[in-house]
Amino acid sequence: MRRFNSQTLILIGATLFVLYLAGVPLLMLLYGSIRSAPIGEPGATFTIQNYVKAYFDKEFYFLFLNSIYYGVGTCIVTSLIGTYLAWVSERTNTPFKKLFVVMALIPFIIPGILSTISWILLLSPKIGLINLVIKELLGLESAPFNIYSMWGMIWAESIHLYPLVFLLMSAAFRNMDTSLEEAALTAGSSTFTTFRRVTLPLMRPAMFSVLLVIFIRGIEAFEVPALVGVPAKISVFTTKIFLAIHQFPSDFGLAGAYAVTLLLISTTGVSTRKMVKVTPMTSRALRPSMPSTGSIQKGWIKLASASPRS
Repeated sequence: MRRFNSQTLILIGATLFVLYLAGVPLLMLLYGSIRSAPIGEPGATFTIQNYVKAYFDKEFYFLFLNSIYYGVGTCIVTSLIGTYLAWVSERTNTPFKKLFVVMALIPFIIPGILSTISWILLLSPKIGLINLVIKELLGLESAPFNIYSMWGMIWAESIHLYPLVFLLMSAAFRNMDTSLEEAALTAGSSTFTTFRRVTLPLMRPAMFSVLLVIFIRGIEAFEVPALVGVPAKISVFTTKIFLAIHQFPSDFGLAGAYAVTLLLISTTGVSTRKMVKVTPMTSRALRPSMPSTGSIQKGWIKLASASPRS
């Protein structure tokens, strides 16, 4: 009973602490989005005009489409790079594996704002080093790459986030039962066919979870949309929230309405993982079932009793 009471107190304390860290900011966000003036200002009243102003503006739908496009594009490119590198490091005999893993994690160590600035210095149409070299070698008049575009934003964000996919998918590959892959290779299947027909179905639940995580991280990103999207005049929810707060006069209610919309998109993405049931392939049929010691002893007793005595 004493142990049960201690565990109950610890659980209650941890629950209250998490509710304080996550619940209080959320309640203040919802409260501020339905106020006609910033919190604490006298004369403020409850209103839904912030949501009306946000949702009935035609710019809102461009923000929504840009945010979804940016999140989905980041999700696809990041997953392709991270999953491929995880497969190479865990399922092939690539030399210098430890060095390969360390190099794959380097972009995750670099802060996001520094990574974004570095890609601007590389792919800017005017001062980008890669563009200048290619223009000099091929004699081009215009830059072949432009970081100030939607695909430039997706590329810069994907290079920063793919180590997260690499870590998650490496753990999934490492813990996966390899009997089906070995059976496919023994039957004469090629490496690519085994990866497409066996490994990917086995990885489907893990990949679906990783895709949701990267999608949420993508639509909540701020460094790339601020440094690349704002000069390119490509707005997403995060940059619109920032601009709504830092304009004069500041519109905290409109920023709260956009933030609630972004919160709803993230919550929908998290809830999708629970609603969608992904059934993975299993290799249980290929696992040999070893008889227990008791069954072996019973078999010997039956064999001895059934054998004729001389």
